[in-house]
Amino acid sequence: MKNKLIVISLLIILSLTAFQYWTILQVQSTLPSDQWSRSFQVKSPVSNYNNLQSVKEEDSYTVSLRDLKKLIILSCDMDMSCEKNRTIDSLDSFTNTWSDQSNSFYIKNKTLIHSTISNGDTEIAQDVVNFSKDEDTLVYWKENQNVIVSNSPFTTVKQQFTMDEPVNFVTILEDQMFIVTENKKEHLFTVYSNTNQLSKLFEFHVNGSEILSSMHIMQTPDKSYSFLLDTEILSGGKRTKTILAAPFNISTNQSPTFSNLKFLEEDTGMQLTEIRFPSVYQTKEEALLTFSATVRTPTGERVNKIFVGSFLDNTIHASAVTKAGDRFERPTLLNEQTVAYLKLEGANRSLLYSSSDEVKKEESNGIMEGDYEEASYTLLSMLFNGFILVLFSFIWIVLSLGITYGLLVLMERWRFAHSHKTAFLVHIIALFGIQTYFIYQFTTIENLVYNIPFITETWHFVILLFIASILSTIPLLLARYKVNEDTFNVIVLYTTCMNTTVLFFLVGPYLF
Repeated sequence: MKNKLIVISLLIILSLTAFQYWTILQVQSTLPSDQWSRSFQVKSPVSNYNNLQSVKEEDSYTVSLRDLKKLIILSCDMDMSCEKNRTIDSLDSFTNTWSDQSNSFYIKNKTLIHSTISNGDTEIAQDVVNFSKDEDTLVYWKENQNVIVSNSPFTTVKQQFTMDEPVNFVTILEDQMFIVTENKKEHLFTVYSNTNQLSKLFEFHVNGSEILSSMHIMQTPDKSYSFLLDTEILSGGKRTKTILAAPFNISTNQSPTFSNLKFLEEDTGMQLTEIRFPSVYQTKEEALLTFSATVRTPTGERVNKIFVGSFLDNTIHASAVTKAGDRFERPTLLNEQTVAYLKLEGANRSLLYSSSDEVKKEESNGIMEGDYEEASYTLLSMLFNGFILVLFSFIWIVLSLGITYGLLVLMERWRFAHSHKTAFLVHIIALFGIQTYFIYQFTTIENLVYNIPFITETWHFVILLFIASILSTIPLLLARYKVNEDTFNVIVLYTTCMNTTVLFFLVGPYLF
């Protein structure tokens, strides 16, 4: 009888463990949104990368990963199967780089260098602050505020002019070139266009308490332009991120108005905050934004995800590219259907990507390689939450045992005919009632229900506790244990321990 009870108890525990593992696996294998696939790992070196760039080739991508010491260049096919192409060491920190399959442009010791696989390094200019490049045009600016524009093979100067203030930012959009200068003393920025000649478009001020993280210029569907500012304010230990946008065109002496962009998650309508690492991908029809953002779950938890949305107006409706649980950074769109990003792994970062291609979505909408192992690690880490529930359970265990044995003493004093059976029934009811009261009283039940994927309403949780009570008594019935004076203490102790064990596996993983 004892062995049968042990076997039945172990089967229940194994069944609960298998159920939780299956539940975690189902949650893990769902897509982050209807529009995007799950994350795919790219086979590439892992390092403390702080920048991610890509260049579209005819039928492939060149992806550049940069840390503070080196630039690693990957050659990737359209399915993001990547191989290490080459490595460039000892770059100047926080300056731009540009690489395709055979060419690289970078700054080393304030010298702009053009490096090719076949011909090695060629020095273009010295005392260079930074540069910008597209496929055919190279623009670099020097410490004396000279701006030089050159075309392939980049050894001859097409244009050269001197700015009144130091250059902060240059971007090239098709046949348009935009140059932004900065007067640091007055926090004044001036925007110029340069097609055949330099034209001053407008000026804008930035508050002295604001940190300008990045700026972007993109073309809108009506063939005008929009200027994006990624700003950050640190005040009293609190960080406030804001993305500002202002429409403008190619006419002089404008006064564009900057307004705050509002970001919403498309599937849930939840507002996105802490917009970081915004990146623009320009198509012929529209501009796409990809960024890292924080969204609050219904439980109030703040989770980090990568999003992609179209820039149409001052409200960006963005779809989630990643799911909660990891820290993702530096997203960049390789094309309209593929976004690459970095995943934080301790002190290092690895390269991942997601796709909106239907084949990729179908491929990832189910069990993928590594999911079984990942689900095991997740289950193990979640079970540690159960120990908090075990500690919490001592409250209702002590109270229910007090009620049970107090009633038993009274019934024996009154010579009640079925005192042990009645006391055991009261123990089950007291255990269920007291634990229900304390869990509802001292936890946010809505948050707990939201965390548990197999229930949706608060009253479902009561049923869950009732099931735990039933599972704690079923083994006794199957093992044909009878409640009497000799077995009462063992049965009460077993029921209490089994009830706590069931709650440990069924509710404990979702307590936090």
